Amino acid sequence: MTNPDLRQNRLDWLSEELEVSEDSDTILFIGCLPYYDATFKEINFEGVEIARAAVKILNACGIKPNVLKEERCCGRDQLWEGDFETFQQLAELNLKSFRESGAKRIISTCPECIRTLKMDYPDLVGPHGMEVLHITEVIADHIFPNQSITHRKVTYQDPCNLGRHLGIYDPPRKVMSNMGFELIEMERTKEASLCCGTGCWRACGQVNKNIQVDRLSEAKSTGADLMVTTCIKCQIHFKCAQNDPFLKERIQIPIQDLTTLFAESLS
Repeated sequence: MTNPDLRQNRLDWLSEELEVSEDSDTILFIGCLPYYDATFKEINFEGVEIARAAVKILNACGIKPNVLKEERCCGRDQLWEGDFETFQQLAELNLKSFRESGAKRIISTCPECIRTLKMDYPDLVGPHGMEVLHITEVIADHIFPNQSITHRKVTYQDPCNLGRHLGIYDPPRKVMSNMGFELIEMERTKEASLCCGTGCWRACGQVNKNIQVDRLSEAKSTGADLMVTTCIKCQIHFKCAQNDPFLKERIQIPIQDLTTLFAESLS
């Protein structure tokens, strides 16, 4: 993806009813969703479903976002692994696309992308002068579901990059409240939230597994019907842990991204 001459075919997931525009003042940064979708389909990961849901939600807000044909990985994992050269190359290609688009803001469903675009690009590579928002910040105050989902108990996983890194705790909770959910908080929440146990794909051993099992057990003990996430990595790591045949009963709780959940309420 660092090859400037690369020509991708990354928009086939866009269906006919989804409206996008290359002249939009809003970029929807998709990130690696389509790639993760192919890799983790066997654990029922929501990949392009999240991307489609994001466009559907923005359309309901009256926004036809620009989904960049040549978007590259944000480079977050490369940066945190210490591969600054690759991170810089990816960032420069994305920054070039941002500037050429003429857009004024970037929205994404991925907390890691949000943190990288909002903090690391300006600090380490170059300015883009654009507002960077997580999708829950857009919909918390500006759009409400037309189907209230009542009497459903949910619990929420605070992603590290969205919470501790960026301080975004309230918008996801407000979205769930607007949907009519009863939010049952886990014992450790917000600043004290337990993470999903893995970062940058660098480790997936017993210690990581113990953290995931601990958090999933905590989620199940709330009595909630559903564990809601706002981070694709959290969903991947938790669903992967749930594949353990010896722990299924202890840690089995349905998991869904808030983006797809909210899009369903717009039907």
